[in-house]
Amino acid sequence: MGHADGGRLRMTTATATAVRTRPWRLGNKTRKATLVVHIVSAGAWFGLDVAMGVVVFTALLTDSEAKKALCYRALDIFVVWPLFTTGLICLGTGILLGLGTTYGLFRYWWVVAKLGLNLVLTALVPIALRPQVVTLADQGRRFAGGEIVDFAEKNIIFPPLVSPAALLIAFVLAVYKPWGRIRRNEPRRSEG
Repeated sequence: MGHADGGRLRMTTATATAVRTRPWRLGNKTRKATLVVHIVSAGAWFGLDVAMGVVVFTALLTDSEAKKALCYRALDIFVVWPLFTTGLICLGTGILLGLGTTYGLFRYWWVVAKLGLNLVLTALVPIALRPQVVTLADQGRRFAGGEIVDFAEKNIIFPPLVSPAALLIAFVLAVYKPWGRIRRNEPRRSEG
């Protein structure tokens, strides 16, 4: 890092510049703790998606309107905010890992792809999933109150299919790290 000079460490100009321009990094223990939270939140997110799929397909495949109403009311309890929360935790820890490690946020294609998947899936929970779940849960409550209800189930099949598939892609990207580095345009050197 520098030159020894009478028992003291003397920094060269190049070393001092490298130390100043070195981006912030997570310490080893903090990085590992953040990685554990990231993996656990992604696993919880995947588990919630699988549970959502079980409940949705149970509702879609049952002949009992009472079971259907119960399933859709259950979705309102455990799907929207837990999914959104795990998505935000996964996003936050992923950004922290990107900024605090050598991978960076925009240095590798696989990191950018995972970041994009996380942003899209997390944003879709309150924008697209929540309105559907709220409508179906309301219909389930009305059915439980004795009303005749025709459940609006047309698009509810997509979230439990798309989200776990996208998360599985993110898991594979994290393990295999394909595509390499993103190439940046290097500044042109002046001729002469």
